[in-house]
Amino acid sequence: MKGVGLGLRAEIAGDLARDPTSVDFLEVVAEACYVDPAVAREAEALAEVVPVVPHGVKLSLGSAAGIETQRARRLGELARRLRAPLVSEHVSFVRAGGLELGHLTPLPRTREAVDVVARNTAVARRALGDVPLFLENVATTFAHREREAREGDFYAEIAERTGCALLFDVANLYANALNAGLDPLEESRAFPHERVAMLHVAGGVFEDGYYLDDHAHDVPAAVLELLSDTLSRAGDVPILIERDARFPTFDELLSEAERVRAARGAPRLEPAPVTRVASPIGERPLEETQAALARAFVGVEPSPNELGLAPRDVARTRAILTRKRADEALPLVPSLAAHPDARALSLSVVSAAPRASTLAGIVDAFRIARRAQSVATMCDAASRDLLSLEARFAGDPEAASFGPRVGPFVARRVVGGTTLYAVKGPGTGARLRVFAARASSRRLTAR
Repeated sequence: MKGVGLGLRAEIAGDLARDPTSVDFLEVVAEACYVDPAVAREAEALAEVVPVVPHGVKLSLGSAAGIETQRARRLGELARRLRAPLVSEHVSFVRAGGLELGHLTPLPRTREAVDVVARNTAVARRALGDVPLFLENVATTFAHREREAREGDFYAEIAERTGCALLFDVANLYANALNAGLDPLEESRAFPHERVAMLHVAGGVFEDGYYLDDHAHDVPAAVLELLSDTLSRAGDVPILIERDARFPTFDELLSEAERVRAARGAPRLEPAPVTRVASPIGERPLEETQAALARAFVGVEPSPNELGLAPRDVARTRAILTRKRADEALPLVPSLAAHPDARALSLSVVSAAPRASTLAGIVDAFRIARRAQSVATMCDAASRDLLSLEARFAGDPEAASFGPRVGPFVARRVVGGTTLYAVKGPGTGARLRVFAARASSRRLTAR
């Protein structure tokens, strides 16, 4: 697999369906396929034309308490359905101490963290089967207290210990270097390019003097320069442009892909020598540290800061996690999401409730839609979305028994003078159909 690819997102799915060969490959968020069968069907259809790579975000390879092997098996099954050449995941943790963070939380760059990632990756690779696993570096919103190795040294050790190739996110390293007051070019050149097999680039924005890799802006010139320098060391590896929000026109995205493609012409240079990761000097085990971070970042009320983090770092991380929750839930209520006040309402809802330990995005979507039913201008849209959610999921979203609906579902509901009918067959992946009929005519029209 070579060339330049895009992430498969709802905003550009139609354009990609019309012209799938406009890019060299696609990347789909694996968890999006799990919660929405329509996304999985789109990915499978496009995989008939171009390579589609599943990109995991919730395997939590950095969790000191271990990983859930079923998640790795599911990732491998998706890769085989897509006939994907590889899967990718992050060197981070997303759950600890019984709490789900919902965000790629960075590890301290220490020996203990390397040991944890190596152990978890070995478990994941056994569950994945024969699908190659690429590991990605992540952006951070806070600094760990432990004395840390340089980012490049840390990932060199990760690659050596796990035997995995690296997915080098150039934009993440750029953000980390800027926010730490380091030279991005020097930090990038210290990365183990001989282990890099794929690249990510994305745009970002400064918020209160902090650079956030938000995937909602064009790739800046400085990141393109780093990309060109990286390619001169890593070789002609595939490059993925990440875009999750504030989408331009599809033609503008393709123009950005051409700018990225133009960075591939630099001559090949020798990679920098690999050094070793520093030993940790932390005062507590990594599992205990991660649980404390989870309490600080995702509790409904902020916990006392047990780790000596700067209050602004805790506040920033909590705010980002709240936005991530809204971003995960809103695509699941598409009628409501079109309302101009939907995002503000969503942020209010998720900030006032703890994140669910399982099916968190779905639970938040139910919460948001139910709150929106009490707002006159949102009620009809929220009711439509609730009908679709109830067709696909059974039980009380706040209860442990909540989960995907296995059996068939048939329901009728009057919304804004229109009678809506929802029909789903047996099986969690069965296609959902929603029909609408004016109450006066009772004539069904497919919707």
